[in-house]
Amino acid sequence: MAENSYESLQEIVEHENRDYPVGVYYVEPGEMFMEHVRWHWHTECELDVIKEGSAEYLIDNKKILLRKGQAIYISRNVMHSISSAEHTHCVIMSLIFSPTFLFPGENSTVSNNYMRPVLEDPGFRYRIFNSKDRWDRNVISYAEDILYANLQKEFGYELQTQSLLCQLWLLFLSKVSFPATEEIAASANTKKSLSADENRIKDAIFFIEQNYKEAVTLEDISNSIHVSKSECCRLFHRAVNMTPFEYLMHYRILKAADIIQRNIKEPIPVSELAISVGFNNTSYFNKRFREYFGCTPTQYRKMAKTEHRDKLGTFGLSLSHI
Repeated sequence: MAENSYESLQEIVEHENRDYPVGVYYVEPGEMFMEHVRWHWHTECELDVIKEGSAEYLIDNKKILLRKGQAIYISRNVMHSISSAEHTHCVIMSLIFSPTFLFPGENSTVSNNYMRPVLEDPGFRYRIFNSKDRWDRNVISYAEDILYANLQKEFGYELQTQSLLCQLWLLFLSKVSFPATEEIAASANTKKSLSADENRIKDAIFFIEQNYKEAVTLEDISNSIHVSKSECCRLFHRAVNMTPFEYLMHYRILKAADIIQRNIKEPIPVSELAISVGFNNTSYFNKRFREYFGCTPTQYRKMAKTEHRDKLGTFGLSLSHI
């Protein structure tokens, strides 16, 4: 699949200023659609600080539990989802930034020497930071300072942010591993296997999100990534912990809720709404919608007048534009 085919599927961060590719978000996973931040990836790097409660991140088939005071870095293009954990009210402050803000020109000498080593290190695909570790505390401290600067927005905060991100990146570089030749080969094989699975699941998700309005079958999805139906199901279970059909239903209902919120002033009849997101039976659509939202589409429309559309997204409430 061509790289630009993913542009509509990747979560594109709309920053306040394209010359300043940094965003700060307030995230409450329990308040999002289906009570979690849905599967997504983006071309920016992400650094999250857990402010309240506990969070569970799903990355590379692994469940990662983080508690208040901990932080996590997620590299660009890494698929992940987030939910509250341990029956807590979870609050996350999320920093999304493009490394090109620090290293203009991806093929420049500076980028090759300082940006690529972190972005290409398997140990920095994602990394957890614990306040009990001294080095980790420094990372968390820089993250807190960057978040604070972008919330206060005092004169020169953009320069302050760039300076702090450079210092943060320098810390990352101090932990970049330079393995022996045999370790490089083993890491390359692991990365190759992981990339193949990740590319397949991205292709499958892209197919679903481009064709959800149609009568999509498991065979259609598996054919789109050239694997058997059983392998397709195993791939979805490994990557996103749900079946292809569950993902399809999840996305159809998400799109229905989004359409309702976008058309509050000129409501669309429920029967038309059902058809527009791939349901040919209004009763079944109402049933599935209630399973996800605990109410009918009509009831949701009334509530949506006071709901924030950020709850249907993947970044939470943007604090960069306040």
